[in-house]
Amino acid sequence: MGQILEFEVAFPDEERLTIEQYLAGSSREMILNAAVFFLGFKNHKSTFDNKREFLGMFFRAENNGLANQIYNRIKEFEKKGVLIGIINTYASLKLFEYFFSKPEEPETQTQAELEINLFKAYLVLNSEFTEKQSIAFPSASESDEELKIPMMMFCMQYPVSDKSNYDINQIWATQMIKAIYLFQFLESHKKTQPLLLAFLAYFNCSTWQEYLKSLLPLTTSAIKSESETYTDIVVESGEKFEQSCSFIEKLMVQEQDELDPNDFLTIRSKPFYKVKDGVYRIIFNLFVVEKIFKGVYFILRDVNRTLPAASRIKEIKSFYGDEFSEKILCYQVMESIYPDKCLRFSGKELAHMKIDAAPDYYVRKGKNILLIESKDFLISVDRKMSFDFNIYEEEFGRVLDFEELPYGKIKPKAVLQLINSIRRILKNEFSADIDYYYKDVFIYPVLLTHDHQYDTPGFNELIDYWFQDALLELDEEGLFIHHVKPLSVVNIDSLIYNQVGLSNQISLHEMLNLYHENKKVEKQKKRNFKSQAEYEQYLEEYKQMRMSKLVPFSMYIDKYFHKQGLWKLSPLLELVAPTLFKEEYDERKNKTEQP
Repeated sequence: MGQILEFEVAFPDEERLTIEQYLAGSSREMILNAAVFFLGFKNHKSTFDNKREFLGMFFRAENNGLANQIYNRIKEFEKKGVLIGIINTYASLKLFEYFFSKPEEPETQTQAELEINLFKAYLVLNSEFTEKQSIAFPSASESDEELKIPMMMFCMQYPVSDKSNYDINQIWATQMIKAIYLFQFLESHKKTQPLLLAFLAYFNCSTWQEYLKSLLPLTTSAIKSESETYTDIVVESGEKFEQSCSFIEKLMVQEQDELDPNDFLTIRSKPFYKVKDGVYRIIFNLFVVEKIFKGVYFILRDVNRTLPAASRIKEIKSFYGDEFSEKILCYQVMESIYPDKCLRFSGKELAHMKIDAAPDYYVRKGKNILLIESKDFLISVDRKMSFDFNIYEEEFGRVLDFEELPYGKIKPKAVLQLINSIRRILKNEFSADIDYYYKDVFIYPVLLTHDHQYDTPGFNELIDYWFQDALLELDEEGLFIHHVKPLSVVNIDSLIYNQVGLSNQISLHEMLNLYHENKKVEKQKKRNFKSQAEYEQYLEEYKQMRMSKLVPFSMYIDKYFHKQGLWKLSPLLELVAPTLFKEEYDERKNKTEQP
């Protein structure tokens, strides 16, 4: 497990100053360029992961002596068995936020001085980050023994995992598919049509297809960039120049904007800034790509507030989660990966059968039953950024396990909902499907999530820990729980992206079997240690082994599919061309069909 370079490691004999002190009298433009340059680095296999490469690029010749000194200190520190990284997304975003809000001031530093002071300021941000992160270990140590290592990993990574552990191309593909489903939903429902019209009016677009076609070139620039640097969007002069600039400026952070310090919310919603007329710079590629779908909800939420009361959607987050995330997205995706030779029911169909508190989706293929609970949720950003196990346990428990109500009552959430469904199945009381013997079936409980922030190592272990605890109650009731599989946290994007293989080659329940086999931790044999050093080495190896088992399902299935050659372009992506470019698509189709 690596760590980022702190000020105290690079400059052990210096007293740390503030970034304000280091960067006083510096060029605002130069600092912003540096921040977005760092944010343009690849999040995996970057050239600048090589410390010598980065330091050689960063420092000019006259500062080579300092660069070599820093490099030697890093190598000395790494002898302890800890890999050091210099650049991290959190510090780069913080650097941008800090300087974007500052007015230009007279430059008093030379370029050589600024180079050194910028490096020091960046390491101050790194040190501030690790200080925030330092609560992770002691808070996770308060968890049960079985959870300590998973929760240490989770608490350290969760606040920033969604900004560092991702595949930009996969996110682009799944965002496009989900966006088309979303706009088709908004267009086809009378209740949501006023909201869609107001959304389009805000962007001065006549149709949602026009909106996506305007956004598409901005996002492809973010994913096609091969060089590790910032990306500029240059609007071509012509009759559409003003219109194109106006569109981008709806997604552009303004100098007068008050930047929300929590989880970079302002930059997420406005991931561009203006360099000059017709030239706009991407702040962070991921945030631009997430504007395709993820960012749409937040714009819809804000637009909804401006609608007349009669047209406004009440409880829009709940409505969105129930009517779109579950009843459109979850249903369509599950149907696409279990297309035939199985028994399947959506939550809506089960409700029509008068089955109360039914799962969101039910599939039985042979002797294998999948129970799906779809949860499209976010926790508040201040709690997300806490690094604190106690806060996470409380917040996720309330959202995903159960909620305490007055007079000692509880409201079951995903975990207990799955347990209640399993109870029915094992007692043959699930009236939609009773054509099985309860001891013959294998039950796969799945928490279906809708955001990749939950693909953080350790999260699945926490939710399954609650599930296993509740499952013991079924055992105490005398029910046969031996074929109930561990709870799996599955990101719906993984199912969309790997849809072809899941529908044609290997079913989801088979993948879940492989996944949990891979996660199994063998019981450790009792050993006698000859020395304290031998014991400490064993302990470190055990921790490394445990951490290697904390792979999220999304990462496991992606690696498995690519290794086995199972991944193929999802036919769901075929939605994109004919939907957005219908006229061009129809014209091309007609030409190919002509004799």
